[in-house]
Amino acid sequence: MKLNRLTLAIILASGTPALVQANEETTVLSDITVSASPIHEHDAFDVPSQTDAIAGDEKQALDSGSLGEILDQIPGVNNLSAGAQSGKPVIRGMTGERVKVLSNGASTDYQSYGTRHLPNVDPFLADRIEVIRGPQSVLYGSEALGGVVNVLSAPMPFDRKPFGEVDFSHNSNNSENHVGVKVGAGSPEFAISGGISIREGDNFEVPTVDTASSPTPSSPADDRPLFVGKVPNTNFENRAGNIGLGWQQDWGQVTFRHSVWEAKQNYLGIAAASAVSDFEPVATGQILSNQETQLSAEIYAGDWVLKPSWVYTVNEREASHDMPYETMLQEKGTPEYLQLRVKRNDWKLAAEHPKIGDFEGEIGVEFTDKEQRLLSGHLTPSADVDKQAIYLFEEADYDKWLVQFGARYDWHHVNAPLDGNNEHFVDAGIYDASNNDRRFDVWSGSLGATYSFDSRWSLAGNIARGFRAPSIFELYAGGEHGGVQAYQIGNPDLEAETALNTDVSLRWDGENTRMVATVYQNWVENYIYLANTGNYRCSESGQDSGACTENQTSTVPQAGMIPEMQAQQTDAVIHGFEFSLDHNWNEHWQSGLAFEWIQGRDEKQSRDLPLIPANNLFIKNSYLAGNWGVLTQQKWTLETKLVADKDSAGAYEPFSQFDDMSIGRASTDAYALWNLRYSTQIRADQNYKLTLNMAVENMFDTAYVDFLDTYKGYTLGQGRNFKLNVNMKF
Repeated sequence: MKLNRLTLAIILASGTPALVQANEETTVLSDITVSASPIHEHDAFDVPSQTDAIAGDEKQALDSGSLGEILDQIPGVNNLSAGAQSGKPVIRGMTGERVKVLSNGASTDYQSYGTRHLPNVDPFLADRIEVIRGPQSVLYGSEALGGVVNVLSAPMPFDRKPFGEVDFSHNSNNSENHVGVKVGAGSPEFAISGGISIREGDNFEVPTVDTASSPTPSSPADDRPLFVGKVPNTNFENRAGNIGLGWQQDWGQVTFRHSVWEAKQNYLGIAAASAVSDFEPVATGQILSNQETQLSAEIYAGDWVLKPSWVYTVNEREASHDMPYETMLQEKGTPEYLQLRVKRNDWKLAAEHPKIGDFEGEIGVEFTDKEQRLLSGHLTPSADVDKQAIYLFEEADYDKWLVQFGARYDWHHVNAPLDGNNEHFVDAGIYDASNNDRRFDVWSGSLGATYSFDSRWSLAGNIARGFRAPSIFELYAGGEHGGVQAYQIGNPDLEAETALNTDVSLRWDGENTRMVATVYQNWVENYIYLANTGNYRCSESGQDSGACTENQTSTVPQAGMIPEMQAQQTDAVIHGFEFSLDHNWNEHWQSGLAFEWIQGRDEKQSRDLPLIPANNLFIKNSYLAGNWGVLTQQKWTLETKLVADKDSAGAYEPFSQFDDMSIGRASTDAYALWNLRYSTQIRADQNYKLTLNMAVENMFDTAYVDFLDTYKGYTLGQGRNFKLNVNMKF
């Protein structure tokens, strides 16, 4: 069956549209404008870096609370997921603290060290989302080693009459509903905008297949799932809102933005009372909140533009190891209840200078102070991080060349006190007075150029040195991480990661066809990873039940014990090939294709790297139908995603223990998923634009497990889902 569907997908991609008469009028692919430079916007095909953007009708049709899911169709981008509620982008095999998520170009802080820690943004409130693949440390500093995801609000609506947008979505698989509203208005001098977004979802469902046979911790290995049908403890409630104010005069512009975001989520875990007891579902509840205030300005000073900005972020994470979010507050303040609060200030002063010779660019200085406080629990300690940086970015546009280069120097200081709530980490031997204060001074640089052979063909290349300082968690963690059911230990002797990345891209940009073929290689020195130590440590639930005692360890799985993991370093190389093709055959047929081949290797130990996506191919074919009464701009799209099998990297692969357990798996089989989408605009009053989007996702209800699905140890990927979206702009 899979072979037949693959054959059909290839036929649809290459043959069916050709049956339509070739002499029909064709449509033209529209340009994609991106902000991949701090001084100019460019078409995506013109800049040296590999940049994609999702906006407008495409973003609306793909809308989800999961940022990783929305971006999953971009070549080189994958989704590290936990059901429908949570997904973070993986860019060229890097994720978490190696991929920087920006809010209007400013750093966010969502405590991204966990595989299930989702970015604190709501995609509906964004105007567009840009992805830049490859190191961007020159412009954005640490955490931009693998790439950047920039979540951009709409420009302030100066000199616009009142306008707005109302959106409703429903997903049948998990009974998820979304309601969102965006409004704005402005005079020539003042502007205001705002929005709210509410998402709620129940437990998601997977296909009903055979399950593991009477699984207990001591049962023989079995790769079948534990849960099928409706998967418990996967429901969520999300809320988000923002407001923006703008003021402009002849001398420049000032913008104020404030956003709030809250997510209440349950994650599925498992537990067994003894080695011969059945596994039972356990809820890991989370309550996440984030408040972000941005104040920025552009001030014209002759031929210069001064761009000062300040961003203040308060991020809070509350979690319980064995209670759902609905009841977890009753444990607040106890050692079993994790509460972390991060307060962060980011100041930046940039100056955009006029042309000096052939180059124009930006110089800037940045300052960050971050205060992390552990209010209860034992996962990661209270600590302070101070950062300073100076950078330079330059750009020259010749007749056939666009050249960009930059340089940056960063100073990082991390200090974890020895007293207060941190005594747990000192007593456990995680760190002491000899290594609780670390400093990292790192430089980075980049050079990129695009050469246009003619109006269609171009060649782009980049070489960049990126860096990433170890995080508080990687240095000093020492506790049970409920979201992944592991005891994680930091390493205070870690060094900063540095990377040398090269990529070359051949591009074709015609009226009806766009093609990009890219090869890249990224060498990473001092690559940080979490390694399974081979030990199991008593969990807090195990202590409560009496199955084991605090700090008790074992080399074999036992009731009440969870795997122990510690941060380690190696040298790594990641290389790959990305290919994308979009073609308009004529006024009715469109085709698209995205292919990714990727490999990551631990150079020191001659083994695969963890969390490297499986090779994949995405194909879509669209038919643009004529008008049917009030239905206009109709579009039918058939999508096929083909994913290769993937073996676990071994003991240091997250969730690797499931390859030897009585349930689930760490290595995964190949699979094919099919989606059918339909969109149309409905004729209404000329002051309104009414859009309808419908989809059947996983239309054959295929049973599959994705390699980057963090639930692959317990269950399957989501089953069939019917999606409805109604959007009205006025």
